[in-house]
Amino acid sequence: MLAAIIWQDGPGLRAETGASRLRVVAPASKDGKWLEIDLSRQMLTAYRGVRAVRSMPISSGVPGWQTPTGTFWIYRKVADDRMRGYDPRRQAHWDVAHVPWAQYLRGGIAIHGAWWNRNFGTPRSHGCIQVATQTFNPHPQGVPEDAGWLYRFTTVGTPVRIVGTTPKARALQPLAYPRPSHVSPSDARSDASSIRSRPKSEG
Repeated sequence: MLAAIIWQDGPGLRAETGASRLRVVAPASKDGKWLEIDLSRQMLTAYRGVRAVRSMPISSGVPGWQTPTGTFWIYRKVADDRMRGYDPRRQAHWDVAHVPWAQYLRGGIAIHGAWWNRNFGTPRSHGCIQVATQTFNPHPQGVPEDAGWLYRFTTVGTPVRIVGTTPKARALQPLAYPRPSHVSPSDARSDASSIRSRPKSEG
């Protein structure tokens, strides 16, 4: 069995086994940690180097609210967030308090706990990547704390690679948020998953 040699080559993490070179896996990070989100499989896998550490089902954006693909970096982490948004195309508003373990990748797109979701493995979001959490969950029995684990695993700067396509056959409408309240268009940004966070120290 040949050992894989890992090195940083430009912006990417590469692996070489024997004489065959593999394509770029993901951008390198100082601690070797990175995430891959496969929209086709609705799965998130956490890696340390080339070793998979943990996998979990997700709910990504439905058609019309697709989660973007590409390579991103976590640029902000909020342990207890408030998400507000408005989409003028659909006259859709949302205002959700206590969204746990939010990690922002691009604009208002984040990986976060969704205690109101009971159907992971199926696209159900407005573009964010929802994962299971016991935090703020009124029925936490048997629910894994995937969101909290991810929050502790990553740091600001951890790379996130999003691949695949949304499985249209399984896609539904975005899951209704708990106790939605209307937000006037002037009080929210018009983005698929716009975020306004309460001032809070981040862990």
